[in-house]
Amino acid sequence: MSDILAERALSGEMRLRLPYQAGMSAGDVIRREGFRGEEAQAILTMVNGEQRPHRHPLQDGDTVELVIPMVGGEARPGRGAR
Repeated sequence: MSDILAERALSGEMRLRLPYQAGMSAGDVIRREGFRGEEAQAILTMVNGEQRPHRHPLQDGDTVELVIPMVGGEARPGRGAR
């Protein structure tokens, strides 16, 4: 998980090993770390390196990464600046 998310998460950890529970989803990891509402919806979940929806069911041994999409920056002329 990114530094920004780790600072706000209940665990405060960038890497966390959670016990697998049958029926667990990627969104359960977000909720377990204390994220709710719009804040939780803004977090992208990567499961085993691929972006997946929060409802994606997890398997024992899966790796889940929580990511905040970054936006902004400076547009270069001729590259989509309007």
